[in-house]
Amino acid sequence: METWSDHTAQYELSEQFSLRQADSQEWGVYYSIYYNMTYNGFFKDQGLTMGNGRRKFWIYHDSRKIGGVVVAPNVIFGLFFIPPFNDSYTVMKLLKKALLAWSDRSQGITAYEILPDQIELFSRAGFWPGQFRCRWMQRPTDHFDVAWDDSFVIRIPEVRIEGDQTAWVKEEEIVKFAYDSGVGLIDDVRRSWGNLDVYANWMKQYVLESNENLRQASTLVYDRKTDQLIGSCLISSQDDAPAVYNIAVLPAYTGRGIATKMLQRALSVLREKDEPILRLYVMQGNNAESVYYNLGFIPGPLEVQTCTIPAEG
Repeated sequence: METWSDHTAQYELSEQFSLRQADSQEWGVYYSIYYNMTYNGFFKDQGLTMGNGRRKFWIYHDSRKIGGVVVAPNVIFGLFFIPPFNDSYTVMKLLKKALLAWSDRSQGITAYEILPDQIELFSRAGFWPGQFRCRWMQRPTDHFDVAWDDSFVIRIPEVRIEGDQTAWVKEEEIVKFAYDSGVGLIDDVRRSWGNLDVYANWMKQYVLESNENLRQASTLVYDRKTDQLIGSCLISSQDDAPAVYNIAVLPAYTGRGIATKMLQRALSVLREKDEPILRLYVMQGNNAESVYYNLGFIPGPLEVQTCTIPAEG
């Protein structure tokens, strides 16, 4: 097995099977057809080129292209096969062997977003399915007449630009709110966070994944009497489409329709900006699921968020 290198374009998995680096655009066409038609239909407007910076590979059987995958040390996702090839388990075993050779075994090897038709394939190869099931949801943008209670003040997230750096205005307040509203809940448990510094890094990442139009569609809700930040809906960009980066309400203020109104406002502003849809990613069992369904968000396929070969030692 060749040593992994960002400059190696071809890897021999066996005498018959190999990986060959693919052109991302062409690979995306095949991926959009063969990965999973239910999933692909949900994202059909994107073309599914998966522009995430990672290299895409074709899987060859002798001289015949039989599938594709995104693979790197400690990471695999986007595996698909081209009919009539159907010996997926043989390829899975070879990919696992390559990953074991390439990866830092002090860390786990993670397969991301495994859809129902491949859970058995990854499990059979020794990946441990994660306990959390997630799905994308989406709905068209639309106009809503949003009436806010006089006890709340609505503001737009502000950022400052210093040279080539963009950062939050009132970053400490934003981070503290994210922590106070999220720690101990299902998403916090899923990510194994529970740490203020992790929330700080997460909020800094939002600034990089948003722009002025998306921040205009985002909402910060304050208690008028105390000027405390009690609700937040941050809209970012996911594969060139608006997506909810985070939506949260402090526990003492839940049940008052704040999350619904923040989403209605986001849908309305995005409509004014000629954005056709809003997406969000939700974990099965999240209390907010009912809010999304009631607002007309349509669910995509349920997926196992991660499957993992555990670290050694």
